[in-house]
Amino acid sequence: MKKFFPLALLILTSCSSFKLEKNIILGEFNWVQYGNSPTRSNKSYYKVSPPFQLSWTYNAGAGFSNAPMLIADGILFVATLAGEIHLVDIETGKKIGTIGAESPVHGTPVLYRNKLIIPSALGKNTLECFDLNLGKSLWKEKIGPIESSLLLVYDNLIVATLEGEVINYNLKYELPEKIWEFKVQKPIHSSPASDGKFILFGCDDGNLYCLGIEDGKLVWKFNANSPIFAPISISDGKIYFGTLGGDFFCVDIKSGKEEWRFNTGSKIYGGCALNDTLVFFGTASGKFFALNKNNGELIWTFSAKSLINSAPVISGKTIIFGSLDKNVYAIEIENGNLIWKYETRGRVKSSPIAWKNFLVVASEDRYIYAFKTEQTK
Repeated sequence: MKKFFPLALLILTSCSSFKLEKNIILGEFNWVQYGNSPTRSNKSYYKVSPPFQLSWTYNAGAGFSNAPMLIADGILFVATLAGEIHLVDIETGKKIGTIGAESPVHGTPVLYRNKLIIPSALGKNTLECFDLNLGKSLWKEKIGPIESSLLLVYDNLIVATLEGEVINYNLKYELPEKIWEFKVQKPIHSSPASDGKFILFGCDDGNLYCLGIEDGKLVWKFNANSPIFAPISISDGKIYFGTLGGDFFCVDIKSGKEEWRFNTGSKIYGGCALNDTLVFFGTASGKFFALNKNNGELIWTFSAKSLINSAPVISGKTIIFGSLDKNVYAIEIENGNLIWKYETRGRVKSSPIAWKNFLVVASEDRYIYAFKTEQTK
């Protein structure tokens, strides 16, 4: 098992800024981007399961997007719609510091080395790189509003904007180097994913696009006949995503051909989670689905009392998600049985994260809830 180092020593410089004296240890078990990997599998490296006990709550003072959190080396990063990134000690729930962004942060930031790269939904400088050691911004890019999550593939940063641009930046140098840019005619709300060779993203025009990661050229596009707001996920050469038309698709990554589709009868806003055999996702009707990822066969369903608009997280034999009915649900993967739920004081429209022996949830009451349990690797 990889050794985890203690929380880095911090020097607080003001209420809105700080710098770290030591590097964050970005080990393979940290959650450094949306979905926990470029393929957006939303699967935790840790196996946590109920019973969960509330360990602490933290007031972030503002609401959250559908995927506002990262965790690395014992530090929880929480992006808010007030344009701040809060850093919180995961063990104690105590505030470490905040970083100011250009505007509301809808998309999930990424951690690259000891830098936090932040997307903003409004303003001019909508992409910013903040050096955690120096305690200052290194660079900003004027590329239009961003509501999708950033994608990190090795040293490549993939950004999709509401102006229909997809840009690949090389992060290896002091300033970002634009490698290529691809343009579509409609906004992009869907967060892109990658298998290391291709970049996949959905668009409001109803198409799924596949680009080569090296040159940004169009390989193929697939017409889903309805806007795609949901993030894209990839597993074993197949692409998985839902649409506002209520269809959930599996598409072959090489050919761009449909493998199967499943109609839910309700809009799909959130991303999915994937294990070796199943794909999991929720819908605007509150129904949560588990499908065979190879053929789309329905395995089981579970009904929440309101809309589910964010991705679930897989942790061991448990799948966990939130709903606008204010509840966080933990479901047994094997049979779809409810094994635990917790009602927060606000609607839960954000994806939870399972890290070490913590389950972390963001609620629309502006609070972060951290639950603790026994954890095994």
